[in-house]
Amino acid sequence: MKYILTIFTSLIYLNIFFTSSFANAQQINNEQLKSIDNNLHAMIGQMLMVGMRGQSLEEDQEVKKMLKQGKLGGIILFYSHGERTPYNLANKTQIQNLIKEIKQTSKYPLFIGVDQEGGKVQRLSSKNGFTNYPTALSLGKKDSTNTYNVAKKIALELQDCGFNLNFAPSVDIHNPNSPAIGAKERAFSPIAMEVIDHAYAYAKAMKKTKIIPTLKHFPGHGNALKDSHLGFTDITKNWQEKEILPYKRFIEKNYDGMIMVAHVYHKQIDDKPASLSYKTITKLLREKLRFNGVVITDDMQMGAINKHYSLKESIYLAIQAGNDILLFSNNFKYDPMLPQKVYNCILELIAEGKISEQRIKESWLRIRKIKTDYLY
Repeated sequence: MKYILTIFTSLIYLNIFFTSSFANAQQINNEQLKSIDNNLHAMIGQMLMVGMRGQSLEEDQEVKKMLKQGKLGGIILFYSHGERTPYNLANKTQIQNLIKEIKQTSKYPLFIGVDQEGGKVQRLSSKNGFTNYPTALSLGKKDSTNTYNVAKKIALELQDCGFNLNFAPSVDIHNPNSPAIGAKERAFSPIAMEVIDHAYAYAKAMKKTKIIPTLKHFPGHGNALKDSHLGFTDITKNWQEKEILPYKRFIEKNYDGMIMVAHVYHKQIDDKPASLSYKTITKLLREKLRFNGVVITDDMQMGAINKHYSLKESIYLAIQAGNDILLFSNNFKYDPMLPQKVYNCILELIAEGKISEQRIKESWLRIRKIKTDYLY
């Protein structure tokens, strides 16, 4: 009896130790985030998510330096960089080591993101030692319980590697004539309610595993007959009202993940691409649909943006439109100094009075909330 009591007492103390250790770690991380509140330079950094070179942080000294200085809020990793050889993600052990290195180097808690939809858009696959998952369209032909189970497996793999953010699920409407979405089977269904059902199951699996889900591509890329990676993409004639419905339903259910805005153009909404449009992001998404969470741009180096706007102009418009995070994959045309250039552009825009410090703080507070909710 005495022996059993000793074990029981030890377990209690062990439990207190782990609970206390976790609480202390959480408190330290929360204090790290709170320390950013009145630090303009740190708040600017939190709005930036960038790609990097190599399979070790030593291969990208500029990113390493900015992480140490607290000038980046997130890193996105890729399997390949145009060429067919592994880029950031060679195998599980290497990925775990890279992400650990990134997190330990950063002055502040980071988003570590990846595109892991399934099908033709999955950076972790049999090519680097992971599971091949079905396309969204294939999942949409079965019940949503199956979608949840598949997404849970995806989420667990991501969690095991160290990721905390997935740029999925797509809530676009399936149109087989869309080169960027339908042709790659990235949408669950041509029927909005079925898209909602499966995307909700997918997002729920992410959240259960503490992986931040990302709905994309607002206000709807499914009926776009051109690819915004390549250039200007006008959806005015083909866009349908039902493409907004998934976002509306998710927001009504208190969705707390991210929403990614597309670089598509709808002239009846604005004369700018959605990602740079105040009418699309602030008036429609925030005020009309009442989304108060984090909004992130699609890659700001895609042809729809960089072929029509200078770097500084696109950054100015994106922030004023209401985006909280600017995503620069830095993989179409690599520039080692790009993250610093983007950071400097924001500083210049503030110094010129074109962007207010209050506008930066608004985004930071939304970012702080999602990091607090998901990262600890």
